[in-house]
Amino acid sequence: MDPSDFQSPLSSPTVPSPSPSPSPSPSGFSSSTIPVAKDLPKFILPLAIIVVVIILGFVISKYLLPVLQGKSATVVTLNYWGLWEDPSIINGVIADFESKNPNIKINYKTQQKNDYRSRLSGRLAKDPNSEEVPDIFRIHSSWLPMFNGMLASVPDASAKSIGLDTDFYPVFKNDLKINGKYQAIPLMYDGLALFYNQDLLEKAQATLPKSWWDLQTVAAKLTVRDEQGRLKVGGVAMGLTDNVDHWNDIIGILLKQNGADILKDNDENNNKIRDVISYYTNFKTQYNTWDESMPPSTQAFAEGKLAFYFAPSWRIFNIEEMNPSLKFAITTIPQLATLQDQSGNSATSTANLTNIHWASYWVEAVNSKSSHQKEAFKFLEFLSSRESMEKMFTAASQTRSFGEIYPRISLGSKISSNAKIKPFISVASEAESGYLSSRTWDTGLNSELSKYFSDAINSVAQKGSDPSSLMVDLRAGINQIISKYKLK
Repeated sequence: MDPSDFQSPLSSPTVPSPSPSPSPSPSGFSSSTIPVAKDLPKFILPLAIIVVVIILGFVISKYLLPVLQGKSATVVTLNYWGLWEDPSIINGVIADFESKNPNIKINYKTQQKNDYRSRLSGRLAKDPNSEEVPDIFRIHSSWLPMFNGMLASVPDASAKSIGLDTDFYPVFKNDLKINGKYQAIPLMYDGLALFYNQDLLEKAQATLPKSWWDLQTVAAKLTVRDEQGRLKVGGVAMGLTDNVDHWNDIIGILLKQNGADILKDNDENNNKIRDVISYYTNFKTQYNTWDESMPPSTQAFAEGKLAFYFAPSWRIFNIEEMNPSLKFAITTIPQLATLQDQSGNSATSTANLTNIHWASYWVEAVNSKSSHQKEAFKFLEFLSSRESMEKMFTAASQTRSFGEIYPRISLGSKISSNAKIKPFISVASEAESGYLSSRTWDTGLNSELSKYFSDAINSVAQKGSDPSSLMVDLRAGINQIISKYKLK
């Protein structure tokens, strides 16, 4: 069609000038038929620009920004071995962390306590990229010598962010900070306290003991035997090892209060160890407050057959489950009088007492071979925050009396109104720990050291052996442990 056909009817007619005909192109199309950009539909160009912008945005956000921000473009999965807490208690905190850190996923698994320490050691010796090797794991604080070289030191920035030097009880710094570096992070605290049967004390009009000498007197008063001399109600579960739960902790705190250092082999320390064994076994041989006929002390206390019982806080749950109607309360452990006469009694009624208590607790550590240590400590920073600890405590309190006792000083006031928790946290700042820790199931340091002490105690209590004559064998056993685990 001739272009003149599109002239406006109001325009004047024009006469076209003669022009040569276009030469045919090799393709058969004339140059006048080749489309140009201005001939494309108007929406094509803006659409192309939008597509390019979208692609560039995806590339930048997916690959460039993570690199500039120091983040991995891939998702990191951290294997976390727990030991006591059910996943339902910790899953809420894990979900919070993952929502804020979408490139980090936490694979939490609760392990069985039997052979846990040896299984964990075996796994940590494997290739860290193996699916079954944990990046984060729980250990007892006394296990540090058995995991030498397997623990990644807590970065200074993480330790400062968490507040390990400023907001945690001193025992953690004393135990976990080695050569200026923390080796693990505590999420809980526990120790040893004196449980007592309120009905038995009220009936006998007995008062709570403040010193170990007071305990001897009041426990003997509360002990009940039948006409045949058989023990019906024990005054206090001490003197033996087989049926005294947490006897190791009792010996451990007595050693601390008596100033004994089992790592030092000299006459002074060996005499102090001997004196502790003599004092402990007297409850069986001299005061007769306990014997082999009684069931395990936790069971005896729950059944109302025991006046005084030493235990950590988690035993409260056992007792409440075994006998919900038992009327019992808890106080702090007795102390050693610093002024004594030759008979072993307090020199005066106002004698100074030691103020040393016992701590036994679990901590979270990071695999030194893990390729994701940065992410692991980032998670532990979050997990050990005040907010996370409170959330886990609240979740645990839905299924039992309370959650794990806070290791943070600043959170102590939030749970101090609980009469059963207060005896533990009220003395946490004066607590010390040791290798004679009960119920760690480590089949290692604690178990082996406890075996040497148990043999000595039972030899005195059941066979009438002289404590002094046993010290040679006991000292030799202690020295073997020191050498084997390179204790300092």
